[in-house]
Amino acid sequence: MLRTLAAAAALLAFVPSRAAASAPFEVFPEPERVFRRLIADPRHIQLSASYYGLDGRHRSDVALGHSWGMTRWRTPDEEWAWQWNVEAMAYSRFTLGGSLNSFETVDFIGNLPVALAYRGYAARAMLFHESSHLGDDYIRRTNDQGFRYSIDGARVTFSAEPWSWTRFYCGMTYLLHTIPDPARRAAQAGVELTSGLIGRSKLYPVRLFAAQDFQFREATDYHTNSRFVAGVIIGFRDVPRSMRIYAGRFDGYSPFGQLYRRRERYTDVGLSFHF
Repeated sequence: MLRTLAAAAALLAFVPSRAAASAPFEVFPEPERVFRRLIADPRHIQLSASYYGLDGRHRSDVALGHSWGMTRWRTPDEEWAWQWNVEAMAYSRFTLGGSLNSFETVDFIGNLPVALAYRGYAARAMLFHESSHLGDDYIRRTNDQGFRYSIDGARVTFSAEPWSWTRFYCGMTYLLHTIPDPARRAAQAGVELTSGLIGRSKLYPVRLFAAQDFQFREATDYHTNSRFVAGVIIGFRDVPRSMRIYAGRFDGYSPFGQLYRRRERYTDVGLSFHF
């Protein structure tokens, strides 16, 4: 009797999951099935930490963010797919100093993206809000009170994957509301390369990756912001999660709102987790 009940319970647990996997409309799906994150964009939504040296100080950027899949629809042949997500992130910079770490600045980001995909092509449109604030430690050390930084805008991004290991993308941003800089336009382009599986582990599949992102903002006279990252992606069998270990190079104006007029160059190493 107990064996019969256990078998029935297992069957009931299995059937809905198979039905949900093939359903044309899903609620709370995985967030990156239709339009994947841009991994070389410094401000893409993620959970990560990095370390680098800048201006003679040890620095660390910490991103606490997540993308929640709300709904997804797809055709029976899965050639067309549509998805709506909700995203939020706190993106912070710290100065490391032995037993005392100084909190420098934090940007709060909220996105409402809608994505559409057809075979190897995808597009994402979003409304977003960003605000930036200096940390108390930075204000005490520099007496710089900062300024009010708040922007709201719309962004459209297109991507194409002509081969399984290559992805190209480009996009445009227009700010609907901006404080303090009146400049409203920005553009973005980049490429991502991902290898096939390396090694023999089926439990923890490993891939190599490299990605280059370029951004051009009217607020900095369209000077190029360049971000390159390369490393390994470690996955987990049967679980839609992964971890990236990477080294990168940034050259451009700071990605932090309070520091957006500062030119920065640094090489970093970091970890990023995808859920």
